[in-house]
Amino acid sequence: MFKRIYIPVLVMLVLIAPFLIGHRVDATSSYEQAVAEENLERLHEEYDLRKMEDGDFEWYVLDNLARQARADGVDLEFSLHYADSEEVNGLYIGDGNIVIFAGLADLLDEEELAALIAHEMGHGVHEHLEENLRNNLGLFAGRFLLDRLFGEEAASSEFYQRFVGLAMNLMDRGFSREQEREADIYAVELLHRTSEYSTDGMIRLLETLDDLRGRRDPQILELFNTHPYPENRLEYTRERIAELESGN
Repeated sequence: MFKRIYIPVLVMLVLIAPFLIGHRVDATSSYEQAVAEENLERLHEEYDLRKMEDGDFEWYVLDNLARQARADGVDLEFSLHYADSEEVNGLYIGDGNIVIFAGLADLLDEEELAALIAHEMGHGVHEHLEENLRNNLGLFAGRFLLDRLFGEEAASSEFYQRFVGLAMNLMDRGFSREQEREADIYAVELLHRTSEYSTDGMIRLLETLDDLRGRRDPQILELFNTHPYPENRLEYTRERIAELESGN
């Protein structure tokens, strides 16, 4: 019986999902600030976090990129935090805050580090955390509607659980991969506009990440849990660099 009822309801969800996901939410900047504060607190408890300051090499790299971003009209203030951990990762945690883990930073030269930081800056410039809020609200509203329509018995059914789990997983992964692509393209364009760094660092960074993907080290796997890796990542990055070098 439930499967017969699901058909029109799923059709309805498909029709309303774009509205739920695309509809802007008020005070999203306050949401991002709260998320950033919570993330910083959690990471401080888990790792030996240190905020990079004037005089630190990593701060110098960020400052070069941030000055170019400000010249481009970006009004977001960026801060860089260093996690003294063997974990191989880099994170944008909201409100301009970037976290670089020693396990990844130690593998990179200056231009590769600049590419990594520029990529994380791209998540902030493109407001990906605010975008995720809208997406999550849309997914939550869809599940809430199913719960109200079918009640507890249907909500616990195997069909229901599989549908909700699959929908959330596919939609979340889709958004994340597109966000990674946007951050990659932003990084390439920012590096192209700076006088201190070249886009070659972005290619070498992606080649390093591509090599790391083949390893099963738990310290490395977390990187790809937080950063889904598009299969054509090097391809579209090289294409955008070629466009920029040709003046497009």
